[in-house]
Formats: sequence, structure tokens, C-alpha cells
Amino acid sequence: MIEALAGLILNVIVADSTTGQNLMKGVITYNKIENMKQDDKWKASLHEESHQILKDAIREAGKQ
Repeated sequence: MIEALAGLILNVIVADSTTGQNLMKGVITYNKIENMKQDDKWKASLHEESHQILKDAIREAGKQ
């Protein structure tokens, strides 16, 4: 099951599509949050991460 999911993600990323890129960013962000929860650092970095996501969204909107 995990291998099928990993294969699907790789197929989407390799396609160089916007959907694949957004999906990968979401997975990376989710993994960062999970790691911070395990280290109990998520409260300190939640503010910083939300600003980074907002900056990325503004940049993407500016490109269009």
C-alpha cells in the first residue's frame, strides 16, 4: 500500500504539473509539522511556518 502511494506521488511529480508540485509541497509541509510535534517545537515554529506559506502563496499569485 505504501509503495503504491509513493509510486503515485512520484508519477505526479515527474509529470512537471502544478498539481504535482503543490502535492509535494503539501507532503513536505505535513512532514515538517509532524516532526515538530514529535520534538515539541511546533508551537514555537507555527508562526514562522504560517508566514512562509503565506509568502509562497503571494509569490505564486504574483506569477500568474
